[in-house]
Amino acid sequence: MTNIQYPRSGLRVRCEQGVNSKVKQACLNFAKWLRLYMEFPIRVVVYLKPAKQIKTIDSKELVSATFFGPFERNVEPYIRVATGDFEDLVSEIGEENAICSILNTMAHELIHYQQWLIDPNFDEEKAEVEAENESRKLIDEYYGVSFIIEIIVHQKVWTIENEKGFPTTISDGEKSMPFWSSELRTQEFIKSVDFYKKYHILEISFIDFVNRWLPSLEKDELIVGTNLKGKYLIGIDWNPKELLEQIKNEIDFY
Repeated sequence: MTNIQYPRSGLRVRCEQGVNSKVKQACLNFAKWLRLYMEFPIRVVVYLKPAKQIKTIDSKELVSATFFGPFERNVEPYIRVATGDFEDLVSEIGEENAICSILNTMAHELIHYQQWLIDPNFDEEKAEVEAENESRKLIDEYYGVSFIIEIIVHQKVWTIENEKGFPTTISDGEKSMPFWSSELRTQEFIKSVDFYKKYHILEISFIDFVNRWLPSLEKDELIVGTNLKGKYLIGIDWNPKELLEQIKNEIDFY
């Protein structure tokens, strides 16, 4: 792809008239997070459509979303996502799960975009399997589910400290303390952010985190920042009480 010149980069979302306002805002919020989480060296636009299904360009098959990766010089890729079944999904699985389903569809096509960046002639059958798995992981990261599952599996939680104590950051006007669901994630964070390179890792038992740390954080009015990464400290913020409830729900599920 080095012989093709693309003048613009980034991710954009375009919402057509008739798309549910909650879907629109959820997709915009997701895109905002994605811009910090992923790289978009070639501009890609996500078009949110009010229809229940859209036709593919080649086969005219009705689908829920499509990705178009061009070969022509100066032609940018784009994604179309059908959102017209939102109300039906709400009736079937609830509003939160309905929004999650649409975001997962958007994530799926963005994985195809990444595959196209690597190889415009990617194998569609193999790419579909990879996109299914990777989009699910991406949504889990966005919602913070991976943090909860991993700390249950590992029975451990990690944070960082120095001689002055534990760090806090400001997130949406509230103080937040960082925690990670693996030692490797914690190490990668320290290495990637200069300010924290002199901090060292503290391992906490899962039982201690649930029984002591979360109640203490709630008492101190601190938010739990989970799996922060990069210089922009991107991660998922939890209210300690809500996080504890989600942990209990996951334990009951398993």
